[in-house]
Amino acid sequence: MRHRWRQLTAVLAAALLTVLPAASAWAEVGGKPEYWRAATYYSDDWVINFWNSESVHMEEELARIAADGFNSIVVAVPWNEFQPMDGPGQIRYEGYAYDKLDRVFRTAREQGLWVFLRVGYTWDLSGDGMDSSRFAAMLYDDALWEGWLDYVESLYQAGRRHGNLAGGFITWEDFWNFLQNTGNGSLKGDRTELAERVGYQEFLAERYTLAELEEQFGLEASSFEEIALPLASEPMFYTFHQFYDQFMCRVLEASQEVFPGLSMEVRLDVDPVPSADGGLVGASHGSTYDCGEAEYTAAMYSVSMGRESSEGDMTASEALYAMAANLGAVMAQNGGKPLFLEQFLFYDDTPEFSYNPKLFPGERPLFLAGAAPILRSMTNGYGVWAYRDYRNNSVYNSQFGLGERGWTFTGNAFVIQEEGNHAASLPAGGKISQNLGTRSRNMRPGGRTLTFWAESAEPVTITVTYGNEKKFAQVNGETQVELTFSQEGEELSILSSGQVTLDDVYFYNLVAEGLLYGVDGSERELIGAVRELNEELAE
Repeated sequence: MRHRWRQLTAVLAAALLTVLPAASAWAEVGGKPEYWRAATYYSDDWVINFWNSESVHMEEELARIAADGFNSIVVAVPWNEFQPMDGPGQIRYEGYAYDKLDRVFRTAREQGLWVFLRVGYTWDLSGDGMDSSRFAAMLYDDALWEGWLDYVESLYQAGRRHGNLAGGFITWEDFWNFLQNTGNGSLKGDRTELAERVGYQEFLAERYTLAELEEQFGLEASSFEEIALPLASEPMFYTFHQFYDQFMCRVLEASQEVFPGLSMEVRLDVDPVPSADGGLVGASHGSTYDCGEAEYTAAMYSVSMGRESSEGDMTASEALYAMAANLGAVMAQNGGKPLFLEQFLFYDDTPEFSYNPKLFPGERPLFLAGAAPILRSMTNGYGVWAYRDYRNNSVYNSQFGLGERGWTFTGNAFVIQEEGNHAASLPAGGKISQNLGTRSRNMRPGGRTLTFWAESAEPVTITVTYGNEKKFAQVNGETQVELTFSQEGEELSILSSGQVTLDDVYFYNLVAEGLLYGVDGSERELIGAVRELNEELAE
């Protein structure tokens, strides 16, 4: 059962031979670099289920990241998965997640890499998964607030033991859902009671008079106690942006007490909000930019930032000019602190933002070639998000590294292990199944592709069921199975007519691209330009 070694090691080896430095360069980390060059790391899966994947090629993957000129990695650490709740107030810590975190630190150190922690990542597939409600509950639940701080401190303590903790940051993205749900009206419960419960009414009373709220936002209220949470279609939503920015600053300040130097990815967008006179005003988030005691301000930066979709795609020179202006505007509001662009999006193919202007294809290498002076003068580092193309896999424990966890095994099916690699063994009549619940629907609606590796000593028939659809595959020897499903469902099941071994189960309907490495680890068109950028920034 060495299929993953055969499948990926040849690709990795070929890539490494072209970029590996002398062996002496792989010494463990020394002092902190003056400039950070980071790649988000999620192995051969994606950030949402990285921690429950097996990552049998971690050493080779991190060696390749270092060979490409990066000196650090970013790992997204989901709050739900690391600190799950079995019920109200029943907080615990997930051992397998912390074990893998230790493994990441150790392996990264062996490759000379530092580690940044994205603290509080919203999404994961553990338990019920895909649930952001606890972030909103921090506004009023003291136990959850304390649980958050315990979680943050646990990550800091876990990292500092290894000597290659570069730092960490929280992000506006991971706390954004409550503001978004408030604005779109999807919150459950009485909006006036919620306004009191989360502290919005108190915030308004401390900052405005009722007369000012009427004059500036057209609000008619005889007391603060009757003010409800506003919708995004109302001028008062401007004040809710202010309220939420203050909350984010409070979260960061408290978190820095237990994770020294923790920064925050701030929101650079200015959000349009209706004005009382029928026009639009911009809600800036500049009050969050100084990031308290952090030495730098973290940010996600896309080349589309500040450019209207009507202006169309752009040249490298246009993107570089805008980048210098946009970053300068942020530094004017953050006290002159350097920026850490931990998500530097020179290419983004997210379908939901397909309307955003992009670099013309031929201009992408030119943009990267010209970015170094701006990055060096205005930032203390940058990071790439999609270092390797990934599938939005909705299967938990898809490589069986956690045994049967998340799966139901019947018909004498069981997990086997060989040379550190786990897989599912199914005899005749053996079946494995997983209830995906709302995971797939929450990710992206529509048809899906299922792929998995299979091996048998003689011909067997695999029957796969998802929802009301049933598909069949013939296996005889070692093969990669690929099936498509057009309907929605909840339970995914795989049944075999004879002895077969299965592994690497991916169920997805999106392949996100970064143009650096493909899903299979093969080089893509921009990796050379990124290597050159890293080389220039290392000088």
